[in-house]
Amino acid sequence: MEMKAMKPMTKDNAVDIEKELNLSNGNVSKGVNSVKLSQDEVKISAKDVRVKYGEKEALFGINLDMPKGKVTSFIGPSGCGKSTFLRCLNRMNDTIDGCSVTGQIIVDEVDILSKQVDTVLLRAKIGMVFQKPNPFPKSIYDNVAYGPRLHGLATDKNELDEIVEISLEKVGLLKEVKDRLLEPGTGLSGGQQQRLCIARAIAVDPEILLMDEPCSALDPIATAKIEELIDELRGSYTIVIVTHSMQQAARVSQQTAFFHLGNLVEYGETEKIFTSPVDERTKGYITGRFG
Repeated sequence: MEMKAMKPMTKDNAVDIEKELNLSNGNVSKGVNSVKLSQDEVKISAKDVRVKYGEKEALFGINLDMPKGKVTSFIGPSGCGKSTFLRCLNRMNDTIDGCSVTGQIIVDEVDILSKQVDTVLLRAKIGMVFQKPNPFPKSIYDNVAYGPRLHGLATDKNELDEIVEISLEKVGLLKEVKDRLLEPGTGLSGGQQQRLCIARAIAVDPEILLMDEPCSALDPIATAKIEELIDELRGSYTIVIVTHSMQQAARVSQQTAFFHLGNLVEYGETEKIFTSPVDERTKGYITGRFG
């Protein structure tokens, strides 16, 4: 891929660079989508998804098919709409006053934006891990057992014990906490807390895991463990991750979507996005020209 020489992004030349790359809303293209999936490969299909906060439009007609059993990453500058779109995928935007979402998001042939969809059951099927680890003020055991109890997934304590043990084992936490299960989850390290939150999410046997910058509050060692975990969980779950780190997106994902100013600019195989992007805005972002 041939690149022009890049001048550094400074306060003085930021406006010139935006004009050069046509970054204003009035010049946004419909986006480049090079991911072609068969109907059997698609797990999540977004069709003309638009989000408004009051009168302010935050997402402008997002169309995106995400494959099952793989990791799709969303990248882009702060405020570009990637986390807003992620929250659409399990109706978390419903909890924000004045937020409206239109379009369709099809998961297993069901439009999850329909008013007939039970959001409690939806969020069991589509789990979410947030930027900052947020264990409940309960024991390690009760954090993982909370969802299965709520949804009636265990009929007795032996079944519940098994779910907790399997979930902690999947996230590589069981050996570290097996003698501390009745201690508060908030007493764990930051990386352990995040893995506990992932165990809590998978304890209800979801099909999709959403991760909103799950490593941004963690140190490099804890980040490496979470990335290893994402790679291990891939295949068992469809994973969608928002990340501020392009290096992380390159390491953990198979598909990458680049968002800017509420638009999906480019979506393709991760390797192609980072080595031969089609859109000039994508090139500008991944080479550090803006963002």
